[in-house]
Amino acid sequence: MTENDIKILKENFDEDMIKELDMENVKIIIDYLLRNKVYYAKDLLLNSLDLFLLDSNIFIEKFENLKMKLGSNYVDKLGEDMSLIELMY
Repeated sequence: MTENDIKILKENFDEDMIKELDMENVKIIIDYLLRNKVYYAKDLLLNSLDLFLLDSNIFIEKFENLKMKLGSNYVDKLGEDMSLIELMY
């Protein structure tokens, strides 16, 4: 993460939430998203930090369900409307 990314996180989320981040867990989630062609994975992190606080296995399970809900073009749909990530809740 760059300094600018950290600045954005601090603008969007409180310090306590940011401190809860397990960077190894975040790395697993980001790697999973990138393997699934989600090229905007970092944007999801910067906008939906609470999902990245989930254990990576739970995140992956919820994202797999999201993929089924959105269909085969889930990458494009989610890229066009990142609020669809809320279907993971």
